[in-house]
Amino acid sequence: MAINKDAFTEKIDTGLKANKSYTQFYVRFKIETKEYSKLFDYADKNWDKRTRITKAKTDAITFKELSKTKHFAQAAIFDETSTLDQIAEAYFTNECSKTQWTQEKQDAYRLYLQKPLGKKKIKDIRLHDINLVRTAMEQKGYTKQTINGCSPRTIKKILLQTLKPIMQYAYDNKVIDSIPKIELSKHHSKLNKAKKKKVHDAGIKLATLYKAIMHLYYDNPLYRALFLFALYGRRWGEIKTLEWRDINFQKQLYIIRAENNKIAEEQIFELPQPIEEALSEIMDNKKGLVFKSPITGKILSTPKKQLAKIKELTDIPELTMHYFRHILVSAMGEVGTAATILSASLGHTNLNTVHQFYLSANHEKASQITNQTIQEITRLNK
Repeated sequence: MAINKDAFTEKIDTGLKANKSYTQFYVRFKIETKEYSKLFDYADKNWDKRTRITKAKTDAITFKELSKTKHFAQAAIFDETSTLDQIAEAYFTNECSKTQWTQEKQDAYRLYLQKPLGKKKIKDIRLHDINLVRTAMEQKGYTKQTINGCSPRTIKKILLQTLKPIMQYAYDNKVIDSIPKIELSKHHSKLNKAKKKKVHDAGIKLATLYKAIMHLYYDNPLYRALFLFALYGRRWGEIKTLEWRDINFQKQLYIIRAENNKIAEEQIFELPQPIEEALSEIMDNKKGLVFKSPITGKILSTPKKQLAKIKELTDIPELTMHYFRHILVSAMGEVGTAATILSASLGHTNLNTVHQFYLSANHEKASQITNQTIQEITRLNK
């Protein structure tokens, strides 16, 4: 069916327009010289204008990302004119499985590598260019946690786990003759270790967070379950990708699937009673994502507004989704929990701390001990 482009007169966003009734939306954009377009029709939806606009923006972004992926996969440009962006798109499309870890690396690429290096021909990227990226990251990142510089772990993810495999992919496809030697700054590594601070009064903070979550979301089981998962040690990437099929109420267990965790292996944890109760109260058909957007039905973005409420009530201004884990680690350390048990319950794979424990136990057993300890800590700090 031919689309009447002139009918779309209301500008919504770059390349995205709506008709006068805001029931249909038309997106059009170019990738290199090729044009892509699509019509979104919500005329049969019982949504208000604001909801339709939000849905159109979301669908347009999704369509752009899919088009980009297909475009570069089909183009597969491998010659001396190839840019880092082109090689990166081909690498992520052709070489990487669709896992949470891959998504994290793609996000890291867009955040730290695309602007300084993305448009450069990959054959022209020198060690000097890479060192400039590393130095910039050492001085300042893009989040509150990295305002004084990224950690060696973050820099490693950007340079060694993201950029280097892309360069290797270019080398394997004979686009470049050699790969620059990429290293971390030893000086910066020592500085970051010195800066690292332990969470003080972690047991009190853990109990305070627990009470705040139970109070704020007494009548909202979705957010109660979401933040309790964070309190019990789950990463945000693990929480937002959790599906109902991963929850076993009968056995009181839940699974973090391999594609949604950093070690790319299935992990089984005990389901804590407070989370089980909250999940049971969620009015849902119990299919698909547990924590999905009420508008799009897709993965939630970071719950900033809700997190701000918890910060204010608990007076923990530094709180982030990841900081829940720091508080948990310190609180359990205060009561003498073995590092091996704690590491396994958090899903770590550092062989220096958990290898021996993995031989005699597992994530499920470790999480049982962790859940009991959290219960004890919150009881003592009432």
